[in-house]
Parts: sequence; C-alpha cells; structure tokens
Amino acid sequence: MRPRFQDSAVHQLAAELIGHPRELAPLIHASRLIGSDPGLVLHGGGNTSAKALRDNIFGKKENILYVKGSGIDMAAIGPEGFSVLLLDPVRRLREIPNPPDEVIENHLAIQRVIASGPNPSVETLLHAFLPHRFVFHCHADAVLILTLQKRAKALICSVLGEGVAVLPYVHPGLPLARAAVEAYEKNPEIDAIIVLHHGIFVFAEDAGHAYHRMLALVKKAEFFIQEALKKSSRTSRATQTAFPPKPGRETSRVAQIIRGICAGRTQGGAFLRRLVVSRQNPELIEASRFPGARKIFSSGVLTPDHAIRIRNRMVFLSSVPEKDDALKKVLGSKVSAFEKDYARYLLGKKPGAKTDSLPKSVTPVLFLVEGVGLFAVGETLEAAKIAADIGERTVIAKWKAFALGQCRPIPASHVREMELWPLQTKKLKPHHKAPLTGQVAVVTGGGGAIGYGIARSLLAAGAATAIADIDTARLAHSMDLLTREFGFDRVFSVNFDVTDLAAVEKGFETVSVQFGGCDLVVPNAGIAHVARIEDLDPDKLDQVVGVNLKGTFTTIKAAIPIFRRQGTGGNIVVISSKNVFDPGAAFSAYSASKAAAHQMAKIAAMELSELGVRVNMINPDAVFGDENVGSGLWELVGPERMRSRGLSPQGLKDYYRQRSLLKVQVLAEHVGNAVVFFASEKTPTTGASLPVDGGIPAAFPR
Repeated sequence: MRPRFQDSAVHQLAAELIGHPRELAPLIHASRLIGSDPGLVLHGGGNTSAKALRDNIFGKKENILYVKGSGIDMAAIGPEGFSVLLLDPVRRLREIPNPPDEVIENHLAIQRVIASGPNPSVETLLHAFLPHRFVFHCHADAVLILTLQKRAKALICSVLGEGVAVLPYVHPGLPLARAAVEAYEKNPEIDAIIVLHHGIFVFAEDAGHAYHRMLALVKKAEFFIQEALKKSSRTSRATQTAFPPKPGRETSRVAQIIRGICAGRTQGGAFLRRLVVSRQNPELIEASRFPGARKIFSSGVLTPDHAIRIRNRMVFLSSVPEKDDALKKVLGSKVSAFEKDYARYLLGKKPGAKTDSLPKSVTPVLFLVEGVGLFAVGETLEAAKIAADIGERTVIAKWKAFALGQCRPIPASHVREMELWPLQTKKLKPHHKAPLTGQVAVVTGGGGAIGYGIARSLLAAGAATAIADIDTARLAHSMDLLTREFGFDRVFSVNFDVTDLAAVEKGFETVSVQFGGCDLVVPNAGIAHVARIEDLDPDKLDQVVGVNLKGTFTTIKAAIPIFRRQGTGGNIVVISSKNVFDPGAAFSAYSASKAAAHQMAKIAAMELSELGVRVNMINPDAVFGDENVGSGLWELVGPERMRSRGLSPQGLKDYYRQRSLLKVQVLAEHVGNAVVFFASEKTPTTGASLPVDGGIPAAFPR
C-alpha cells in the first residue's frame, strides 16, 4: 500500500515552517511521498511545484513559484531543496519564439528569489505555464510501460479514462512546457497529461487531490498490466517453482572481472578503480531468462531521463564460462564492442561530428547476466547503487513491456538528445574525490582497536571498507560506531575465522558481492600470550601462530585470485609489530609468529609484483585503543607484560610513551594513516617496513 496524503503531517510541517507561504508544507509532504516510492521516481527524478503569493522586501505582494531543484532527491526534500522564482517574469518566456537554452537559464537565474538555492528543475517552465497551484510529475514504471506500446495513445486513453491528455514525446524545457499548456487550454477539463516516454504530470489547486489523482492513475496502469500479463503466453512462470541463485562464487567472479575491465586510467597511468553493485531480484532473474532477452535489454532506457545514469544500452551475457580467462575474454570483447558502438551512437553516426559535448568515458554501466543478476558500475558506491536501482526497475519494466506484445523502444535520437543536453547533465553533480575513492578495503581484526582505527582512516579517505572479525560482539560494536560516523553505504562487516582458509575465501566472496572486489587487504587480526619459553604451553603457541602467521597467510592467499581477476594491481598492508625487530622476554609466541608473518609478507611482495600488487608492512607499538574501542590484546597481556618487567600494571601507558624517542602515545589513527599512505600509491614502494612506534631505536628496520 502506498502512503496517503495526510493533513496532520501537513499541519506538523506548517508549524515548523514559520515565515513560509502556506503552500510549502503540503508541497513538501507530497514531494516526500512521491520521492520515497521507487515505483514513481528514483534518485532525483520527477519534480513538483507550488505557486504562492508572498510579500517582497518592499512589502508588495508578488507571485512566486517553488519548484524542485534539479537533481534533488524528493524523498527527504526540505525548503532548501526548492528553487524559488518570481512567477510572472518566468511565464513571459512563452512569448519568445525560440530562445537558446543559455538565455532561458540566465533568465531563470535572474528571477531567483533566493539566490543561494539549487538550480531549478529542467521542467520549471511547464510548472510555471500551467495555471494550477500544484503540479506534480513522476516517471511511474507502469505509465512508462504503457507509453512503450505500439498504439500507446489509444491504449492509455482506454486504460486511464477521461481527464487525461496524451502527448507525443517532446523535448523537455520550453518545447514541452508549450505543448502541455496548449493541451490544457484546448481542454480545461483535464487534470493530467501523459507524455510518451516521459511520464505523468498531474495538476490541481489542492496538493492532496493532485497526489491521490496521480496514485489513482498509476494504480489503473498497474492493474491493467498485471491482468494483461496473466493472459500473456509470452511470460514465464519460472519463479513460481524456482528461486534465483543466492549470491556466491559465480556472482563474485563476474563482479570482479567486470570491475577490472571497466577500470579507467589517469593521465599518469594509475588505475581509476570503480565499484560494482549486484542485484538478484527474483523478477529480474526471470526477466533475464525471457526469450529474446538480449534484444530487449539492449533496446534502450525506459525514459530518456535515465540515460545520464545508466546509458541507453546494457551488456547482456547469456552464460558464464567456468574459466576466468574465458570469462575475461568474452566480457572484454563485449565491453570493447559496446564502447565503439556507443561512441557511434552518441555521434549520431555522422562522420566528422563535434565531440566536445561527448562524455569522456563510454564504458558500459549495466551488465545483465542471464540467471545470475544485474551488475552496475560506478566511480563511487553511490553512483553504482543509483545505477543498480534504476537498472533493476528498467529490466523488470521492459520485460513486462515486451511481454505485453506490442513494445516499441524509444527512438535513439530522443535519448541521445537528452543524454547530451547540458541542462540534464548538470544533475550529475561533481563529487569530491578523496584519495581512495573507488577502492575496496578488507581489514581483519576489525573489532579491535587497530582494526577500527584503520577502518576509520580508510573510510575518511573514501574507500568502501569491510571489517572482519571472529568476535561477533566486538565486530558489531565497531560497525555501530563506523556507521554512525560514515553512514551505512560504504561500511560492511563479515564474520570469519582467519585460521580457516575456506571461511576467509567465503568472506572475500561476500565482500565482492557487496562492493565488486577488493583493492586493499589489511591482515591485522592478532592475539598474544605472555610466557617464558620454559613455561610456554605448546597449544598456546599453536593458537598464537594460527592467528598471527596462518591468519596472515590465509588472508593473503584468499585475496590473490581477486587481484588476478581484476588485473588492476592492489595493495596488501600487513600489520606487523615492533617486536619483529625488537622482541621482549616472555613474549616469544607473539614475537616469533609476527616475525614469521613479516617474512611471509616480504616473499609475497616478490611473488605478487607480477600482478602489480604491492605488499608492505607497518610495525606499530603499544596501541591501546580509546574510550570507544579498547585493545583486546593489551587488555589481556598488558598487566603481564608490566609484571614481567618488574613494574606496576598501572603505569602501562606511561611506560610505553616514555620509552619512545618522541615521547608520544601511538594511536590507532596513526596506524590507519600509514595504511592510507601505502594504499594511495604516492610512491612506487613494495616490501617496505614502516615503524609507527614513536621512535624505538632498537626496532629501526635494518
């Protein structure tokens, strides 16, 4: 059930919006309802407006227009999400025959009541020209499915009934605004306009009436499609008896290889890594198995508005070869062909056409793999998720549109026009590129102080970060802190035992399904035991060696196939120890296991260089954690270490601070900063040991 427009919610909003026109509260409420329904709009799509009368700074009444800002997501919109314009001067643009876009854009900028507000929607003129107080527009899937049918106008009129005008596709902006207002002036009885391939516009004097009228029309379209599909012989019923495969090895392999193939390069030759998000919706899986799926899903978007997010075509793969090399070959060939064809499409197949306005990259964004799922590629995780959301609904809607039997794809010229339209591409706001943007990191021992500190530094540097630990309670605590600080999108947790290779491999598989692969691996999990050699229990030695040495081995080993499939290099940063160079008495199990892991990392640096993978070590000392996350290792062995030196346990932190050259406390953040340095690849370094210990001369690497 879709939520209803509620007067109580409007009254509550109005109480919070003192000083604003009364029309703003119902506008915000309706906008949020529309924006939170993925069946109506996705990620900044659609637009809403309200007309109001208010006093200007000179005390005179003036007509103003509140219209949704370009690219603003309506789901959480507030007053600042609307562009506020003087209505009467905007309406006068109807008098000018064919003003260039730059003239219109400049005129709208001049008419802003709030200069710091967002750019107005590309549909601002339509909202202004229609006389109604409230105008709402959405890209409802069901309506777009009807507009894709061969006799769309007659079908829509039959399904939706009276009060609805149907217009052919018209370029958004002034042309569509003129067409819409002319349609209304010819028939003032209408309260909705369907624009082929562009969605539905509903208008009324009351926001609640406009919202519920929109829902009523969308529900009519949905019911018609549902009933028609029941009678269609072209729809499969596979999902009634079979479920899609759970994301696993095949999904992760495909994601990793797609990720590597779609990676870009900087002018200096460094990799521009991208994130890959996968979807396995049951309807989506069924759609991928539909006869003629290749033709259907290479035939374009649902509406030209989506092309800037997902491109006008997707790559379709009917089967997944078992061998990685074969899968790389087939996907590489498809991507290469896609890029050539898409460049020709954007140029309109005209030799010598200008390329100034073309995107720098024509790499595919969406990959549909029959029986496996949908994969979306993005420079950031946000971009990949937006593409996945739109792609998922596009695949399902196009499957239904073709199953109805009379589907006619949108002409490529309409889509290309929108895809290259500067006012449309402005919705893609430039994002701040943090140093590790596009990278995926896995940190073991993520429930401890050092692991948590490393994860914080990596997230602050832009990486999508997965933390792993065997201790579910400590892992959950770290996740809670990280998601409070950085949100849920780029943080992920996975529970596994680093001494179990199969469990580690499964963990990396899970991370790859979540983010597409892995670029940075931080073997950090570690335990300690205090005992002189003569008192050391062999089982305790095995336990410490299992976590510190074997755990480093399994983590590196599990990551190698991923690095190989991606082919974009990467980094392994082993959290070693000051004890590798400067061991202490009664600490043989820890010191020896860390020294062995350190040696293994050096060998990994030699062996993995052929893959472009750098392996470096960080040697911290005395990282105790803080009030948020304490160090389980030091809580366990700290008092014993002090007693082994004949000192009081209460002086633990001060003892370690005073023994360093710099007389500083070493924080988990400092270790995290060192990991970020190696991962940012600012120097061609591998096989190095970096002390993060405040300066311990005996531990200087030799």
